[in-house]
Amino acid sequence: MKFSFEFVVDPANKLLICEAFGEADDIIDIEHMLKTIVKIAGKNQVKNVVLDGTEFKILCTNVEIASLLMTIQENDWLGDLKIARIVNPELNIQNVIEGMAEKLSLSIKNFETRSEAMLWLMFDKVRDEP
Repeated sequence: MKFSFEFVVDPANKLLICEAFGEADDIIDIEHMLKTIVKIAGKNQVKNVVLDGTEFKILCTNVEIASLLMTIQENDWLGDLKIARIVNPELNIQNVIEGMAEKLSLSIKNFETRSEAMLWLMFDKVRDEP
């Protein structure tokens, strides 16, 4: 585990804003980070999370990611929590995560900018492609 994450609660907009840095090569670390985010969101009574992973690399396999996402769905870890991930779209694993989340009906979406993420979280809108 060579990563860290920070968070701040925005009570006015009922948001939890997290930033992850470094890299994770063990799926247990990703699971732990996600459980911590869910716990912090619940403790602060927020339903929307911005997770900025632009400085974070996930080095786990697609199979490990898929297994974790299935566990999240089966155990309803997210409840009514929405997670907007700000990611580097060039990293294939980010697309795998979003695709699997969509297939499992998990409220996890990828965005390239914080403003797009906020639009989705607060207004359930996604900008149209130009």
